[in-house]
Amino acid sequence: MTRASMETVGNLLEKALFHYERKEYADAEKAVDALLAAAPDFHRGWFLKGVILEETGRADQAEECYIKSSNAHTLMIRLALQLQEKDPERSRIYFDRVLEIDPGNNFMLYQRGLLCESRGEHQEAAKSFRRISAMREIMSKIFIPGGFLIFLLSGSVAMFQRGERALSWIVLASALFCLIWMRRDSGLAIKMWLKKRQFS
Repeated sequence: MTRASMETVGNLLEKALFHYERKEYADAEKAVDALLAAAPDFHRGWFLKGVILEETGRADQAEECYIKSSNAHTLMIRLALQLQEKDPERSRIYFDRVLEIDPGNNFMLYQRGLLCESRGEHQEAAKSFRRISAMREIMSKIFIPGGFLIFLLSGSVAMFQRGERALSWIVLASALFCLIWMRRDSGLAIKMWLKKRQFS
């Protein structure tokens, strides 16, 4: 695909999303059809076409588009998050769809809970927060990375003591990146645990 054609596809996708977010389905479908004519293998285009068809009562045709998109589940997660502030009602639909496929997705349960809580739907929020496996998040985001961080730091010290200073600095830099990654992810894990505790 040439740079010019890529720009055309990008512009058509932006136009289709613009109309879709405003529920201007006819204009959105027209833009996405033009997009798919220009780039028939563009997965996001097929996914958006499927969403438009489904929301306008053509679920059977939508399913064919979802299959052509090849990664509808991932794109549905992105759509739910994208609509979270702009259109909470539609966002909730796609959170529910994702969780039907992947009921143990802690991140989506947490985001759905926040959405319901912001809308005053506290019972629905509680259902989502209570289903979160907080210990799994804490283990994967705090304890396991923490153990790896200690391993890197101890390895760096041992190398430094043996005189392998260059390698020691490389390992220390890896430990620093691990710490930054752990700091980012551990905050979300703690927030999930606090919400689960609040609504339990």
